[in-house]
Amino acid sequence: MTQSDIFRENPLARKLTAVTVPPGMGGVRKLVSMMGPALDGTGPAILPIATQPEQILQQSLESLKPDDSNFPLESDDIAIVCATSGSTGAPRGVLLSQQALQASAFAFGARFGTNNRWVMSMPAHRIAGIMVLVRSWFHESPLEIDPSVGGARPFAAAAFAATTLSAKRESNKDGRALMVSLVPTQIARLLEAGSVGIEALQTYDLVLSGAAATPQPMLQRLRELGINVSISYGMTETCGGCVFDGRPLDGVRISLGTQDDIEPGRITISGDVNASGYRLRPDLDALSFISGQVQTHDAGKLDSSGLLHILGRLDDVVIVGGVNVSLSAVESLIRHHPLIQDVALIDIQDELWGSIPIAHLVTRTQISDPANLIAELQETIGNKIGRAAVPRAMYFATYLPMLDSGKIDRISLRLQTASDITEGRFPHPGSSR
Repeated sequence: MTQSDIFRENPLARKLTAVTVPPGMGGVRKLVSMMGPALDGTGPAILPIATQPEQILQQSLESLKPDDSNFPLESDDIAIVCATSGSTGAPRGVLLSQQALQASAFAFGARFGTNNRWVMSMPAHRIAGIMVLVRSWFHESPLEIDPSVGGARPFAAAAFAATTLSAKRESNKDGRALMVSLVPTQIARLLEAGSVGIEALQTYDLVLSGAAATPQPMLQRLRELGINVSISYGMTETCGGCVFDGRPLDGVRISLGTQDDIEPGRITISGDVNASGYRLRPDLDALSFISGQVQTHDAGKLDSSGLLHILGRLDDVVIVGGVNVSLSAVESLIRHHPLIQDVALIDIQDELWGSIPIAHLVTRTQISDPANLIAELQETIGNKIGRAAVPRAMYFATYLPMLDSGKIDRISLRLQTASDITEGRFPHPGSSR
């Protein structure tokens, strides 16, 4: 039976409505006004989509088909369809049921409390921002909105600090714990701003960091400053963060390895927080949702205390001269260097070597002798991972391109690197070893 057949037989089948979310506070308030009816079933399910860039907006509308009577929802219990970030490919529409969203919100509340006040600084159409709104709705938590939300303006320490101060005044009145969800890039900017940013972070009872890997030196500094930070792990398919500081939320179960143990180390997640599948993509459901479990693309390990440690992505392994190289493992090693603020590893194709890794680096301060730093990093990588893993070239940048989800835009970085090599701005690194 087709989607059209379902709708004709049941004209009251729940529909999916697109909610375009423009940058700024107005966009968040617009989404909030429609989220309650979506969650309690009195209104249509919603698909939050950013208005910019226009091309991605149109692609999402065309592929996910909201407001189209020929394509009703896969299930009437779906409340929100959230588009993935598209950090490694085209966005997918993840089907999040009211039950899954509630399970996530309640499990979070059991871990961190429910008498909270939230500051919203994440894009409202991404899962991290959506879950701030969902937790706020289920627990009737007040919400403050940072003026930069959704890219309305650049994230700035002074504006964030002002929002934080206003929220803290209200929390002092009603005794609510003050919470915020940030990505590592935002945290880095607050730390770099000095006292105004640090004092703002210290104001919060809980700072969540997620979306991208939090560098260990940053985490260490936050804790030295007395900032209560919790590192989250999860994805859109698990209603966002479902593991905090290595420990799963109640009701969430983590296992390593696929069902046949062909790929040991693959993180598999089960529990009520899991999504129902992908919008209009049963082919992807068969690959990612197996027996109620989410099959991730991440590798992990459990330590002696049962805490989960993320080792990197399974789909970022490239073959360099016949040797398998994990780009995320190289990234992790580089990121631990005290002079490195951020790093992204990509690969380009080469006739001789197959793939060759290239590193893009952002340093904490201006480096007087970049060649010495490159030599040091190359030696460390060669000794600890292997010669094949050593990036053939390392380029310094003032910043890395980012998606609004807080993840590195690797597609843009790869395209720009290829263009720079083609145009001769960078030499092709495949000619020498």
